Amino acid sequence: MQRQFLVSRTLIHLIVGAGAALMLLPLYWMVVSAFKPLPEILTVPVTFIPYNPTLENFRGLLTETLFARGMLNSIIIAMANVVLQVFFCSLAGFAFAKYRFWGRDVLFMLVLGTVMIPQYVTLIPNFLLMGRIGWLDTWLPLIVPGIANAFGIFWMRQYIATVPDELLDAARIDGAGEFGTYWRIVIPVIKPALVTLALFVFSVSWNEFLLPLVYLRSKELYTVQLVMANIFRVQYKVNYHWAMASAILATLPMAVLFATLQKQFISGLTLGGLKG
Repeated sequence: MQRQFLVSRTLIHLIVGAGAALMLLPLYWMVVSAFKPLPEILTVPVTFIPYNPTLENFRGLLTETLFARGMLNSIIIAMANVVLQVFFCSLAGFAFAKYRFWGRDVLFMLVLGTVMIPQYVTLIPNFLLMGRIGWLDTWLPLIVPGIANAFGIFWMRQYIATVPDELLDAARIDGAGEFGTYWRIVIPVIKPALVTLALFVFSVSWNEFLLPLVYLRSKELYTVQLVMANIFRVQYKVNYHWAMASAILATLPMAVLFATLQKQFISGLTLGGLKG
């Protein structure tokens, strides 16, 4: 019986290991190719070890393209989205969780109902609206419409609902106003949820391609995703070496953020599962 258990467990580990290796293989090839000259990348059969490793791909990427500008643009847009969405979604979640007002539940269901509306349905009306108010070719359409989104409000409401009402009543008795109660009592308690939402928002904003493609015209305003799309093919020449180098650099911000905040992120997901 024990032998059968060991055999089955070994087979499971082998299958999972083989699957993990297959999934990591393209990532490994991308990293290796970023340090290869272009002719070596195009060599057949494919080589998984760079014979002539070089940093020229990164130098050319940063000096001969707008990649560095695109990275800076994406960081500014993503950080603006993180700050505004975390603040306004937590504020709305606080109102839905801790205040009793007429039509609260109906309004909350309407907010959740917007999740079922595909982004592509509202793309043309939003484009026409942004044109009317003069926001085309600016970063505002990438930031302002998502300040208070349904997912963020729902996420915050679920956490804030678990904050004991006695804490809020004690703060009010001590003279704290409603915003002071939210800022000094609620925010510290729900810190894991805030970090988790911030990582979600940053990830979505950082990887967004469609909306910048629709709203932006000036190359100086391009996000990193649009710059990477332009880098890949320039005048019928496929720049695989720059594409691989840009892919590595574009993943660094998300990797650094997750490595830095993974404890709070996992804590937020775990508490969210328990609260759900």
